[in-house]
Amino acid sequence: MPTGVAPPEMRAETRVPAKKLLWILLGIAVCAGIIVVLLAVNWPYTREGMIKRLERASSARVEMRGFRSTYFPFPGCVAEDVVFQSIRSGAARPADPIISIRKLTIESTFLGLFSKPGRVRSIVAEGLRIHIPPGGADLHSAPGSDSDQVLIEALLAENAILQVGSGPGGRPLVFQIHRVLFRNVGNKDKTPFQVSLRLPLPPGEVQSSGWLGPWKDANGTVRSTAISGTYVLQRANLGVFKSIAGELSSRGEFSGTLERLNVAGNTDTPQFEVTDIGHRLHLSTQFRGFVDLKNGDVVLPALQARLGNTDLTAHASVAGHPKTVALNVTQGTGQIQDFFLLLSEAPASPVTGPVNLHTQILLPSEHRPFKQRVQLSGNFMIDPAKFTSSESQTGIDQLSERANGKKDKGKDRDADDDAAGFDRVLTKLGGQVELKNGVATFSRTSFSVPGAEAEMNGTYSLLSKRVNLGGKMRMNATVSQATTGAKSFFLKMVDPFYKKKHAGAEVPIAMTGLYGHTHFAAKLK
Repeated sequence: MPTGVAPPEMRAETRVPAKKLLWILLGIAVCAGIIVVLLAVNWPYTREGMIKRLERASSARVEMRGFRSTYFPFPGCVAEDVVFQSIRSGAARPADPIISIRKLTIESTFLGLFSKPGRVRSIVAEGLRIHIPPGGADLHSAPGSDSDQVLIEALLAENAILQVGSGPGGRPLVFQIHRVLFRNVGNKDKTPFQVSLRLPLPPGEVQSSGWLGPWKDANGTVRSTAISGTYVLQRANLGVFKSIAGELSSRGEFSGTLERLNVAGNTDTPQFEVTDIGHRLHLSTQFRGFVDLKNGDVVLPALQARLGNTDLTAHASVAGHPKTVALNVTQGTGQIQDFFLLLSEAPASPVTGPVNLHTQILLPSEHRPFKQRVQLSGNFMIDPAKFTSSESQTGIDQLSERANGKKDKGKDRDADDDAAGFDRVLTKLGGQVELKNGVATFSRTSFSVPGAEAEMNGTYSLLSKRVNLGGKMRMNATVSQATTGAKSFFLKMVDPFYKKKHAGAEVPIAMTGLYGHTHFAAKLK
């Protein structure tokens, strides 16, 4: 039986691919060995290496309780109970921790290990706690740390706590950070961020996004780091300030540095209330100003507000230690009852009508009721003014008729008369007022009604509701013309003593009594 033998050239063709495969496998093995050697020699994720990098990046002392390297699917490491402590020169022991992290997970890529700068896929900080003492935290990069420069694609922390300085009562302000995400950290340019947190004062939920960085200036300090973005604040509880109440919402934008922040935006409080007073008014504002992040002072040189039906142009501040609220109203136009209901718990304002005013208001940080703490100084003009108390309005109506020489007997009666039958009149009321310790002192106060003009001085107590005003009134009528019955006959003899040039009589006038039961009286000396 014949036997076939393969040609020699066919056997050679089958051996060549096998040799190529061997060389390929050998090359891969050599490359893998080189990579393993390089990784072993230059593996960045060791306990000692990470501690040195973190210390150079923060100029703080870093400690880790637990540490392990990870290799697949992503190279990196997991550090547990990481603590950053500031280094105080001459101190016997380190200061309290500035930063503590329960678990720090770092993930890179094998390609990122060899790129320049190095690339880190993500850093996740669990159980992050940051404490910034009243004097600030001196965190900055050490000289020569640029060799550690890496690009962090995502830096994430959830359910973190930030404690800053000291707030009311010496306690630190605690920010509960629900979630914060930074992207592309370390590229020596602006870093985009998103954060949601609970604001401590006033307590409310904030959503914010913007840009942070570059992280440090030429001197390596953090305070000069630039920041800008927008925010939305919801359901901020003003009741934490004790003297006021209501839920505030706000949105706006900010820019500046971690030392001084410029802000602009608007607020809306549908049911603003002074708790000692109990009246609720709609308060909305538009503002522009700045926040000093070192001491918490807020200055608003441009403030437009609407309280009820009153529009205010002002500048304001919350500053000092302890904080004092200052409001300078350069122009106010609206309804006087809005201001009165803000300062008195009386069920209604004793006077209603359109008002123009200028005033300065101070609210010191004292342990006294709002009515005793608030200080006010300004001037006002109400035109026309109407008294809500029927007794007060009746007195004004009668005063106007008598000042014009009208007699009660035989006068006309129509639908415009008040309950006592007098013509209802409108009053022009203006003057200066100083409010301190719950007592409003009126000076250069003038009012006019048809037939009479008066100037008065005196006080009104927000605490006792007592009115005590006195002054002089000039009438068109003479004294005898302003009275009725037999008295008018005898008063004709004294008319010359009260008669003024180009006028009828000038007589003393007083407004006294408790709120709701005040009355006017014009009488002879």
